[in-house]
Amino acid sequence: MEKQLTGQLSSILESITDGFFLLNEDWCFTYINPQAEAMLHQPSGSLMGANIWDRFPQAVGSAIQLECERAVAQGTKSSFETWYEPLQIWLSVDVYPANPGLTVYFRDVTARYIAEQRLREEREMLAAIVNSTADAIISTDVQGRIQMFSPAAERMFRRTQERMRGQSMDVLMPERFRAAHQQHLHRFAQTGETQRMMGLGLIKGLRSDGQEIDLEVTISQLVVQGQKVLMANLRDVTRRVRSDAVFEQSRAQLSELTHKLMLQEKTLVKGLAQALHDQLGQTMAAIRMAHETILTLQGDQVAPGVHKLQAQLGALISQAIRQVRQVLTDLRPPLLDEHGLAAALDNELRNRSLKVPQIDISVHVQPQVARLRWPPEVEYAAFMVAREAVENALRHSGATAVSAKLSGSGLCLLLEVIDNGTGMPADAAARVGHLGILGMQERAHAIGAGVTVDSGATGGTRVCFTWQSTPLL
Repeated sequence: MEKQLTGQLSSILESITDGFFLLNEDWCFTYINPQAEAMLHQPSGSLMGANIWDRFPQAVGSAIQLECERAVAQGTKSSFETWYEPLQIWLSVDVYPANPGLTVYFRDVTARYIAEQRLREEREMLAAIVNSTADAIISTDVQGRIQMFSPAAERMFRRTQERMRGQSMDVLMPERFRAAHQQHLHRFAQTGETQRMMGLGLIKGLRSDGQEIDLEVTISQLVVQGQKVLMANLRDVTRRVRSDAVFEQSRAQLSELTHKLMLQEKTLVKGLAQALHDQLGQTMAAIRMAHETILTLQGDQVAPGVHKLQAQLGALISQAIRQVRQVLTDLRPPLLDEHGLAAALDNELRNRSLKVPQIDISVHVQPQVARLRWPPEVEYAAFMVAREAVENALRHSGATAVSAKLSGSGLCLLLEVIDNGTGMPADAAARVGHLGILGMQERAHAIGAGVTVDSGATGGTRVCFTWQSTPLL
């Protein structure tokens, strides 16, 4: 019976995955299972009867010897983990005192130590990133209770991590937003989305002193140790938001000023054109009539030199009249007030074509669009933008063809001026020397329209003026 039990015990000890051996009171091996032989890299049976400290002198003075001697001396179990240099492994050891001798179980836990070390390094790296980033990082559970509060969050909200841990994230926002925030947080947790911007990218935060700040927030959800965690990345953009507000206010004031200047320009141009037509034009016509009358009365009774001077005077009078008419055309777009944008554009480009017959200048307007009328300020701005764009194409692009296309409806307008010239850099509007483009954009912006300048479909430049009627509320 005793032999049978001994055999069963030996079978059990040989089948366990731990290394196992027995030592007598002289520290000699009395039993060692195959797993222990394999881990210690010893041939089968080579350790039986040998002194452990003689066979493993590197263990003398180590934690292994100290713990084994302590277990024998005190008669108590000892469990410890240690690095065994000769085998380059971490061992987890359980030592039990026997009468007489010692029972030792041990296992290789190197893989676990490596994994733990890697985890510690990753945690240290994550902590370094979190602690060094300028953005605040806050993690919460699905109920919004704060679990982690980064140093940047402490600086941003002027609250300590110790004070915030376990509190609701609601305390970091003005009271008027808290109820809605809880609803948004709950819905996000239920969606399964991994990330989204909060509050269309901007939300209000609340510092400990009651000061409100503007924040850009991205919220993510992840699972840590089986628990859902919400992670918020927050950036303080208060200065930027205030700067944007100041810029928009300045932009609105500039637009209002531009609009007023456009109205003054239109009034001044109309008055100047009227004065040129009714006063200077009439005066020049009277001068011409007086000159022709003098020529008729003198007949041929003049000296040859005087006759030549009178001919030159007549030519100068005719030139002055033509110049006045051209100025009138430039100041006050013909047909715009009476017949609309399509007719005025057609007349403008026909006149341009007569001056530069080597360039193909064309207007494309559908019949139903030709009869449309838009608000006077819109038609005037569109015409002036088209005139500037055509002038730029003729002067600077080296184009052989320039076309204007007009389309739209009673509630919208699209005007394009396209040339096949050398084109224009994408940043031309922002560069010195291209103030004409900025002028077109400001003129359009003042009436709620827009102007874009880009490359045409086949090269060259495309200037596009767009206007959309604002619906009445």
